[in-house]
Amino acid sequence: MLFATFIAYFVLFIVIFAFPGMKNRQKSNLRFKFFLIPALLGLGMVFLTAIKMFFVYKFLMLVFVLVTMLLSYWQWGDQIRHWWR
Repeated sequence: MLFATFIAYFVLFIVIFAFPGMKNRQKSNLRFKFFLIPALLGLGMVFLTAIKMFFVYKFLMLVFVLVTMLLSYWQWGDQIRHWWR
């Protein structure tokens, strides 16, 4: 999943940087910069996507656990209070 996200962002950034880069084909390090900058930006976007994805999953897991605990307490509150005494 993350590799496909990287490829999508890499291709997107290459397309974005290709239009102004078509004018300067005389420079020798143009090809290196042409692939390096989109690759670095793609890696940055993948990193941010992974953080966002894991943050959302952790948040949803926390909400699920809290709702389950609340419903359990409503259903079995007397037994839970008796067990803690």
